[in-house]
Amino acid sequence: MFTKVLPLMAIILFFSACQLQAEVINSTWVGGSKGSWGEADNWSPAIVPDNSEWKTFDVTISGNDVDIDLGVSRVINQLDCYGNINFGRGWPMEWVSLNLAGPNGLKNHGYLSTDSQVTLHIVGNLDNPEGCTIDTAINGGFDVDGNVENAGRIISCLPFGLDYGQLHNLGQIIIFGGTCAGELLDDESTGTIIGFGAFAVTSPFINKGKIYATGGELIVATYDLLSNTGTIGNTALTSLNVMHFGGLMNVGVPSDMNNLGAIEVNAGGGVAFDCDLVNEPNGVIKLLNGTLAAKTITQKAGATFEGFGGITGNVVIDPNATIKLTGPTNIVGDLTIEEGATLDISDGTVLVTGLTTCNGGTIRTYHGTIIMQGGESGDICRRIFVD
Repeated sequence: MFTKVLPLMAIILFFSACQLQAEVINSTWVGGSKGSWGEADNWSPAIVPDNSEWKTFDVTISGNDVDIDLGVSRVINQLDCYGNINFGRGWPMEWVSLNLAGPNGLKNHGYLSTDSQVTLHIVGNLDNPEGCTIDTAINGGFDVDGNVENAGRIISCLPFGLDYGQLHNLGQIIIFGGTCAGELLDDESTGTIIGFGAFAVTSPFINKGKIYATGGELIVATYDLLSNTGTIGNTALTSLNVMHFGGLMNVGVPSDMNNLGAIEVNAGGGVAFDCDLVNEPNGVIKLLNGTLAAKTITQKAGATFEGFGGITGNVVIDPNATIKLTGPTNIVGDLTIEEGATLDISDGTVLVTGLTTCNGGTIRTYHGTIIMQGGESGDICRRIFVD
């Protein structure tokens, strides 16, 4: 008899424990436009959502201009927000967090914002659909262990902004002095990243959309493959700095930046690479009275490079490739024109501060000239003067 009772008790205890562990409470905000998370009357059912040993919470918040004071840090499973929702931290002025421990994470259906010193830590994923906005305040932010799917708008303010695992961007990311950092960025053709601050990834950085510095300096950094099939550039009076540190086995050793899309360099600022820049076939560089900088800039046959302004770094024009400079331009570095390559100069003077080397290349001028301040070596360039 005793041997039969023990297995039966074990089964009963097992199922009882499972029932307790599986208790998930669907909690809905009913506190109106302003209230404290810690007040039970602000929730239906009237229990403060905060995971315990035997209770977990799936939370839904909806309404227009709802301002919720977290009070202290909280833990829940997942969160769905509808309308205009803001999370604050009340008094005293200290850091608090809302921790989403479940795999479903956060889904935003409206305008979701955080006050200063409020962090949403999301173990799972963050979904921000088209037409929706996530806005981080100064000293606030979103820390996502999982993946971010953004088809709407994310505003990242200083100093933290958005940390993520993988970011799939089909919408807009605006950086106001903040940082966006994660493992992998997949910026689709519809995706736009603009602003000033820093954007960093530890895995391949492949831009298929648009990345522009606006309002100041924007730093884009990666430890792995960096290529551009979309458009990157700066607006007037701003700068875009691209940092490429090579593979994880070669940290600090820059690798090539391969341009397969477009680079726009506007007046009063510039675009700078701390590595070699290769303008691949069908790649486009538009020098619009700004400064383009790289260790070495290599122009491939079939690529487009035209405009005027400043060029800092060594310039190599590969066989059968052409660079067209359409106004006054300073090249601060060496210039190499390979066999069959052409440097086309019009309507201005090109000053080369370094050594100009001609290996069977051609310099063609139309209402323009070239000053080889650093001297000339190799074969004498073939010169074509067009009236």
